[in-house]
Amino acid sequence: MTMFREVENKGLPCHLFGYILDAEENSGFFETMDIYFSALGDGTSELEIPVTPMHYNSAGIVHGGVYAGLLDSAMGMAMLTKNKVGVTTSLNIQYLKGAGKGDVLKVEATVTHNGRKMLYCEGKVWNQKGALLATGQGAFLVQNDDFVQMYAAKLREQGES
Repeated sequence: MTMFREVENKGLPCHLFGYILDAEENSGFFETMDIYFSALGDGTSELEIPVTPMHYNSAGIVHGGVYAGLLDSAMGMAMLTKNKVGVTTSLNIQYLKGAGKGDVLKVEATVTHNGRKMLYCEGKVWNQKGALLATGQGAFLVQNDDFVQMYAAKLREQGES
């Protein structure tokens, strides 16, 4: 994944920050959707996506699934900043405005509850002009409470560590 701009580390330990970037750099979804990190912090993530025709629906505006994918991805990244891995159990989205040609979408997500078994997040999508386009809330079932250890083991298995 090519970086849209340099990713800001807002206080994460360097090893956690690096592993998160590495894991998602190898994500086919991020590559396909042209999603870029802009910042990661403790319980927060920020992603960006320059709108292209591949993101349009038949009406020529950004497909609602793009918003859903951005919100789910940003919330998942916020969960990783808590050193946890999980799966989405629910995602609720409120669509407020459409986006189209020339827009750059920015999504910010924050962990609102960091439980042992469940983690909850909220997120917002804006365009480059600051217009709020969508909001969302997600619930995640924690599958592993040590992302760093899990990812380091994966890299060792692959001979990359």
